[in-house]
Amino acid sequence: MQTFKALLTSASSSNQLTALGELLYQCHYSYSACGLGSDGTDRLVHLVQELQHSAASKSEGGTLYGAKITGGGSGGTVCVIGKNCLKSSEQIIELQKRYKKATGYLPFIFEGSSPGAGKFGYLKIRRRATPRKVDSYGDINAALAEK
Repeated sequence: MQTFKALLTSASSSNQLTALGELLYQCHYSYSACGLGSDGTDRLVHLVQELQHSAASKSEGGTLYGAKITGGGSGGTVCVIGKNCLKSSEQIIELQKRYKKATGYLPFIFEGSSPGAGKFGYLKIRRRATPRKVDSYGDINAALAEK
């Protein structure tokens, strides 16, 4: 995580962005290997890699660097790291078209970022303890009675 944070906060060169993208790919494939991913997100990440490594992208200077599943788990959203330029937007639209052609579903594209929970705030939920009156052997006796 420290390497990822350092690359993210200081990514100014193509080499740094490439390293950041590689970390995203590694995180994604580790996540999927644990059984938490989905076919849809795996397909999207693979399509980003295809676009990144295509002959046209290499000759024109690539603008996409990596991708990984994001969110609460088991699919749905993929984060793609790319340069902030028209070429990246065009590649994302191409990715969307390829995904639709392969699956019949047109993925929704979110751009940019939100300020996050730091600006929005959060709710803290506290669990209330329910008082129980049990003698010192009550739990053991109850467990024995169930058998």
